[in-house]
Amino acid sequence: MPRNLEPEQVALPYRIARGALVALPHPKAGDSATFEILKFQFNPETVTRARTGQWERKLDKKSSKAAQEKVAADAQRGGALKSKSEIVSFKLIFDATELRLRESAEPDGVMPELAVLERFALGPDQLPDPPKKDNEFALVSLDPTEALLVLGPRSFPGVITQMNIVEQRFDVDLVPIRAEIDIRFRILEATTVAVNKDTAKIFEDLVKQGQDLSARAAESYQGDVKAAIGKALVPREGRKIVNGEFL
Repeated sequence: MPRNLEPEQVALPYRIARGALVALPHPKAGDSATFEILKFQFNPETVTRARTGQWERKLDKKSSKAAQEKVAADAQRGGALKSKSEIVSFKLIFDATELRLRESAEPDGVMPELAVLERFALGPDQLPDPPKKDNEFALVSLDPTEALLVLGPRSFPGVITQMNIVEQRFDVDLVPIRAEIDIRFRILEATTVAVNKDTAKIFEDLVKQGQDLSARAAESYQGDVKAAIGKALVPREGRKIVNGEFL
């Protein structure tokens, strides 16, 4: 049974939806799969979503004719944009101060929550193989746990790629009782090559949700370019644009 870090001194007239990280089980787990859930004690105040890419032009003569034609078309506009998957950055805070006041025998502070995040970031295989030679220091390659970042109605499948833990307050035994954790969470978007079918399905649902939401904000228009630009620039009052001026 997970611990209760909820404060009891503040009573709200409504229930707040909590964000969470859900560890997705290995695809071979089958019906015996266990979904480990870490609920946020405090929802993040800021969520930053970033996507980067770079322009490049690479002609592969062994590729299909259609692929080569696409490269040629991309070259006319400076190259093809190779976009990297989205990064979601946010800060989590865990504070066990009130828990320590309620339960004097509670010895672990926020170390259980930090341990869950560390396992998410390191993955299940945290013990590397021994080096082949005594004088060789081999770099360890770890696979982070595929997880689900739940933010209200949105669910992002991905992995933790960076985590910065700042332990801020300690008890007399040097156990941290408060910590702030900056997390970078990379979205797993390659559904066609995804090993975990749950991950692929979750991302497909996220894309479909975005398409449905965008239809409520964007106006569709069929016609030539000039007419479309003119329609976009006309104010809601219905004034017309002639020679660059509103009438």
